[in-house]
Amino acid sequence: MDSNFKGRFFSFIILLIVYTATDLNAQNRIMGLILDSNQKKLINIPVILTSIKDTLSSQHTLTDSIGKFRFEIKESGSYSIYVKTQDFKEYKGPAFYLDINGGVKELPSIVLQDKFTSVEEVVVTGKKPLFTQKTDRLIYHVNNSLASQGGDAIDVLKNTPLLKVDEADISMIGKNKLNVLINGRPVELKGESLISYLSTISSDAILKIEIITTPPAKYAAEGNAGLINIILKKNPNLGWNASWNSSVTQRTFFSSRNNVNLNYQTEKFSLTANFLYNNNRTAAYEKDQNSFTDNFFSNNRQDKITNLQDFAPSINFNYKFNDKTDLSLIYEYNGSDFASDDQSKSLFYDNSVLKNELLNKGYGTIKNDFHRIHGYITHKLDQQGKSIDWGFQWLDNKIKNERNNQINNNQELSATSNFSLNNYRLGISNLDFDLPFNHINIKTGARYTFLNNNSDVRFFDIADGVSVLNPALTNMFNYKEDIWSLYASSEIKLGSKWTVQGGLRYESTYYNGKSQTNNETTTRRYNNFFPSFYITYGHSKKSTYSFKYSKRINRPKLEQLNPFQWFINPFQYVEGNPLLKPSFSYNFEFTYSDNSNLSLTVYHSITKDQISYIAQFLDNGKIQRYSYYNLLNVYQYGVYANYSFTKLKNFESQFSGSYYWQKTKSQDLSLVPSTSGQGARISLNNTYKFRNNSVQLNYMHNFPSSDGTLNTNAFGFLTLGFKRSFLDKRLDLGMTLSTIISKRNEITYSNVRNNASLNGQNEYDYQSIRFNLTYRFGNNKVKGSKQKIEYEEASRIK
Repeated sequence: MDSNFKGRFFSFIILLIVYTATDLNAQNRIMGLILDSNQKKLINIPVILTSIKDTLSSQHTLTDSIGKFRFEIKESGSYSIYVKTQDFKEYKGPAFYLDINGGVKELPSIVLQDKFTSVEEVVVTGKKPLFTQKTDRLIYHVNNSLASQGGDAIDVLKNTPLLKVDEADISMIGKNKLNVLINGRPVELKGESLISYLSTISSDAILKIEIITTPPAKYAAEGNAGLINIILKKNPNLGWNASWNSSVTQRTFFSSRNNVNLNYQTEKFSLTANFLYNNNRTAAYEKDQNSFTDNFFSNNRQDKITNLQDFAPSINFNYKFNDKTDLSLIYEYNGSDFASDDQSKSLFYDNSVLKNELLNKGYGTIKNDFHRIHGYITHKLDQQGKSIDWGFQWLDNKIKNERNNQINNNQELSATSNFSLNNYRLGISNLDFDLPFNHINIKTGARYTFLNNNSDVRFFDIADGVSVLNPALTNMFNYKEDIWSLYASSEIKLGSKWTVQGGLRYESTYYNGKSQTNNETTTRRYNNFFPSFYITYGHSKKSTYSFKYSKRINRPKLEQLNPFQWFINPFQYVEGNPLLKPSFSYNFEFTYSDNSNLSLTVYHSITKDQISYIAQFLDNGKIQRYSYYNLLNVYQYGVYANYSFTKLKNFESQFSGSYYWQKTKSQDLSLVPSTSGQGARISLNNTYKFRNNSVQLNYMHNFPSSDGTLNTNAFGFLTLGFKRSFLDKRLDLGMTLSTIISKRNEITYSNVRNNASLNGQNEYDYQSIRFNLTYRFGNNKVKGSKQKIEYEEASRIK
């Protein structure tokens, strides 16, 4: 190779390097901030930068977690900003010139205006609706609620209509059970574990909450249950982010809860890991006085200290193969250790003369080892929204229960020990089709569920420190259950105002329960159809009327079927009933919504052969036997309402109330009487926000109520909370004070039983002060990746 060629070659390389360096440096950045009319920073808003010279050349991005957007520009010229999203009016910015050598250009803040047009000559802009009524569900729009901003999912649910949220559980008014979904996928956590998990989800990541009081045919018919579906926003910031939540609570004893949530997302996949540790210690007491028909009565009191340690990690993996197919895999673990240290005292009187004194000191533990894996594959069939969804779940749960009792019966000492081991295995597979057409939307699918459980229960008498197995109180019980399900539903619009939806679900159930100890086998098979029907009339944009009907089933649980005596203590035991049948409920609802701030529902429910937990007194009250029977038909009428006051800029108040009247008809008056009664509940949640501070004052009041044979006296709960945000809302510090409003801080009740009446009081550490810290950190973007806008409006812009 000659020297001239080498010289020309190296000269070319040098010129190329210089040109490239110059070209890389010859670029500029445009930055801006997007706000709403209340000067709130808007996140995940699609922004488009268009060149005036070449309108077909444009760049897309989303605002980040603090409402900012950025574009990199490599060519001098005139540009304009365009913003279009469903909640705000379209924005077209003026043209501006950018010189790539002029440095970073910071645009003036862009303020988006609400889509709702204000009345002529009225200055105040109309508020966006908090609720809208759909055919089978009520939609709560989180973005439109002041009280739900700047918090977590628990703060959102506290302001969601029909829900009751406290530190230990989430429930729905008028329902025996509540199932929680996130983006349509079930969350199997319950109680405090569910509360802790939801507290890791930022309210800013939630688009809306769907409240489903009468689930349609797609969902399993088990239980008189309600559903809430938490819909998260699309297109969260790419990259990684994390949050750490820690709280300490002082009641009688000190408790703590810690949670770490990690997220990583690219355009193809996302990974979420959550780690929860909970240590909760409480003190409580229960008291009751029983009066019998033969002038015999007893006074009982139990004091206990409970401690729950809970470790619950989970991993959620999502992968997008292409624009049509998505895969989700989730693994959850829960290891909990519950301990109860209790002392009880029972005094038995005959015509006011003390006849017997029973003392018991007990210590019990429940250890839980829970594993669950579930996966889903969703495939889009066309551009109209048709899709197929296949999912599976596998659950393995081992529960070990031990209890020791030391008994003093009129100075006669004895000791006993109980042990049980339950191993549950649950498997679910489902196939669902969503088939929208021009004038009708069809959903159909199938599901198979199996449940296996092996139960080993042993009872020991302890003499001179030696445990001796008591064969009469020892039992092994095996239970198997299979449920096959098919469903189909359709929704059709009749003109511009009417929408009708109907569905039918078929479930075939088979179960087999076998007691190996006494060789008793119970087998049952039953097939049932579960219709559902919904009709909605949109009278105007501000008024919607809807009617809903559904049929549900409540199957006996395996512990209710096991014909064995489990001793709570030497004087109380629970015994299953292998002859239990499933109960059925029929639900009717009529709802009015103004599609803004008010929702009102009138309902009627009928439950046939309700499974009831009945207490019987034996041996003049010395022994209490609890068992399960299909004894009651229950007829209930009720109304519940929710109204949100949002007319002030920084203040929001939500009022909800419910009332019911109930009648029960007993099928065996010797065990439980027929009754009638009523109950009511109101709650008021107030939120005031100023700068980076938030103050909440909430009150819930239960009026005297009757539910079957149980009558509960009035009580209330008052909660005062304060939260302040720091570091551009990445750090939140809060404090919450809670107390019960009742006599002696107790909940008092009375109950009528087969041959006795009972008056009871309990106190479960109802007063507390909690300090909470939440810190969010992480990057907003993955280096080298591009954020893709999937909003329908942006995809149409060229």
